[in-house]
Amino acid sequence: MKGILERLTRNLVRRGIRDGLLGGNGIWLALGATAWLVRWLGKKPAPRVVTEQLRLGESLTVTSVPPPPFGRKARKLDKADRKAAKLAWAQIRAERKRAPAREPASAASRSSSGRQKGGSNGKGKTRKRAARSEA
Repeated sequence: MKGILERLTRNLVRRGIRDGLLGGNGIWLALGATAWLVRWLGKKPAPRVVTEQLRLGESLTVTSVPPPPFGRKARKLDKADRKAAKLAWAQIRAERKRAPAREPASAASRSSSGRQKGGSNGKGKTRKRAARSEA
């Protein structure tokens, strides 16, 4: 009986694609989509089977892993993870502040690059001030 239903739904899906999707017939498209949905929902995951022989002194432990949380529990876990990350970053920043300051770069290296902190060489501001005072 299962083989007959499987063949029927497979043929309906094929005809739905051929006559409905490619042919433009809405009824066959709906029938094909319904048959595909029935086939998709009817699939069950294959059971996981492991076969091994146990030797003397070996044991077998069977455990069950709970499904991952969803909904509110999952959001709460996400909040906890975010909070932990935030605390870790705060600790890193505090350690950086406690660390001894680095020695400033030498004057020769600053003049060779032509840049200071902030991206300008500082000459533009003095020129603007001089222009304002003249005007």
